[in-house]
Amino acid sequence: MSTIFSAGSEKPTTVQPAGSFRLQVLKMMGSILLFFVTYGLLLIYAGILAAIFLWAGVSLIMFAPLHPMTIFTFLLIIAGLGIIFMGLMQVLFLVKFLFTRQQQDLSLRIPITRKEQPVLFDCLQKIAQSTKTRFPKKVYLAPGVNAAVIYPVRFMNMFWPVGKNLEIGLGLVNSLNISEFSMAIAHEFGHFSQRSMKLASYVYTVNRMIYNMLYENQSWHKTMSWISGRWIVFALLARINLRIVSDIQKALRLMYGMVNRQYMALRREMEFHADEVALKVAGTDAAISAMRRLEISGFFYEHCLLQLPEMARQQRRFGNIYEVHRSLIRLYASQHEIALDAHQLPLVTDSYFSSFLLSRIQLPDQWATHPSREEREQRYAAANISKTMHPESAWQLFHHAEELQEQMSTLLNQPFLQQPGQYVPYPVENFIAETATRIKDYSMPAVFNEYYDNRPFPLLPEANITPLPNDQMAALSISLLYAENNVQRLRAYFRDIQDADTLHAIQLGQIKTRYFEFEGKQYPANAAAKVRNRLQTHIRQEAEWLQAHDLLALHYHYTVAFQKDPAFAQQLLEKYFKLMEHQGICWQLNDIVGRIFHSVSSLFSEQGLTIASAQPYFDSLVDEGVLLKKVLHRLKQMPEVSGGWDNTLQEKVSHFLRFNYSYVNGNEPVMEEITNLHEISTTVMEQYNNSIILMKKAWLEAVL
Repeated sequence: MSTIFSAGSEKPTTVQPAGSFRLQVLKMMGSILLFFVTYGLLLIYAGILAAIFLWAGVSLIMFAPLHPMTIFTFLLIIAGLGIIFMGLMQVLFLVKFLFTRQQQDLSLRIPITRKEQPVLFDCLQKIAQSTKTRFPKKVYLAPGVNAAVIYPVRFMNMFWPVGKNLEIGLGLVNSLNISEFSMAIAHEFGHFSQRSMKLASYVYTVNRMIYNMLYENQSWHKTMSWISGRWIVFALLARINLRIVSDIQKALRLMYGMVNRQYMALRREMEFHADEVALKVAGTDAAISAMRRLEISGFFYEHCLLQLPEMARQQRRFGNIYEVHRSLIRLYASQHEIALDAHQLPLVTDSYFSSFLLSRIQLPDQWATHPSREEREQRYAAANISKTMHPESAWQLFHHAEELQEQMSTLLNQPFLQQPGQYVPYPVENFIAETATRIKDYSMPAVFNEYYDNRPFPLLPEANITPLPNDQMAALSISLLYAENNVQRLRAYFRDIQDADTLHAIQLGQIKTRYFEFEGKQYPANAAAKVRNRLQTHIRQEAEWLQAHDLLALHYHYTVAFQKDPAFAQQLLEKYFKLMEHQGICWQLNDIVGRIFHSVSSLFSEQGLTIASAQPYFDSLVDEGVLLKKVLHRLKQMPEVSGGWDNTLQEKVSHFLRFNYSYVNGNEPVMEEITNLHEISTTVMEQYNNSIILMKKAWLEAVL
């Protein structure tokens, strides 16, 4: 089986970094040099202050014995010790990163050896040779749809090399064939294949240093808080110290922004360079197909993970989450007419992505470390490197593949299983059948070509709907009303609304950028308002078209029904207006739930909250609870909605409506009330939204 991978027969490839990469390296080195100059000045500044504090503290301590021992002399000694300590704490703030180590979480990692996986290690060895990279120190299997070269981040790593480990995600293996898998691994090795690329770990360590000083200060601040709470003199000294450190942090934030922006630009060039190295190993076809398959695969892997908590609540678990992952990809492929190859992997063609409308605005994303799929594909195609494709699943490189999948699935399930013996495996075929049924239940009739998908039914500008004349009806049909050009025009309309919001954010300064591109033309940021006004004019025109087209479609369906049975046509109109009422209530409910979720998440995520500082969130929950009660009272009177609530939800809603929740009692939050409010609001919202989808579907089926 070792002959599956043939890269070892080729000479090792050396890919010279592009000029743009070398330019970014020079800029990065300049940024790092500027950082160290600034850091040195700050360290000198802190050292001078510490020396002054030390001199003052020692002077007080030496001055105290010159007087009889009284409470005053005791206070002088305490104050002197406090001043010395605060001076040392300033210096410690700037050098504490020297003593920190970034711990690698190996809880979801399975170490493997050459003895256990000889074919895989042969493949990795050949890739390492082809990319002129040192073989990894250790190899781990991870759960996700990715591969990475990982290494400990310590200050001392800046001065001598450290062994790098390879992490292979089983979700990645699950998604690719052997050639594509080789492309992914070669890309990771490509980051460290030449000396010029070794700047990466150096820059990353510098970035971590600044980040540590800015944002990882819990222990330092806890120490300061503890000291300041011992004595009022210490509290005053701590306040002075915190002010000095705050000034230091302001300077560091400026440096962090500059270094990080340059680091991100360098990372993009490094990604392109690693792609060039990998292309020499796997070829253009494998690179393009790998990117496309991984884009789809990543979504469904995350979907699998989201199922685990709910599965655990139902006393069930996935025995092999990767089998579920593969089955979901194949289900998606069958529903979207994506062909599968002989090894049951999706063949994602250009036509699949051509149906997606992309934003017409492009921003210079200073914080993006990876180029977009489109950018990378353009470079792959331009390279046009032909290699023999090995279409077999990457699992063929692994011994005991199914056992590895089950072992990793057990690790992924563990956080959600309280008593493992009570959870039964849930058959994959049952889960896929339920998923397919749910998709079918919530899918609109295909004849409407997704015209009504993911949007509410349009509001009618008039209540009086009359049949269309015969000559107009003769020129209309369902296929014409819901033709692909009309659907694409509808999608473009909503795309343009999002683009207008983006331009507005640029105009207000909420998106920080010097320039942007619109329809391929570059504009300075101060031109956002002008471009937005032009776009808004187009949006208004399209809104008029959409309103007229929606109304025409409704008239058409009403006329068809009227020709069959006028009474039935009237019933259709009544159901339509009832659906309008439900949509209005649901919008109100969604707004309430959004505010509740914000308050609850803030209560449990914001650092340093006290009951006093959290009071506005509790007040918000009370206010939103009053509004929620009004909506729930209304929904209780609608059996088409509340009739679908199970007994548990009915009881929780009834309890909520009977009692006035305060959410806080003295100095303690009332967790039961907060939990009930959150569960009721989110559950009712989810079920109500689903109910409206089913109502829409029922109405559309009725007009056919």
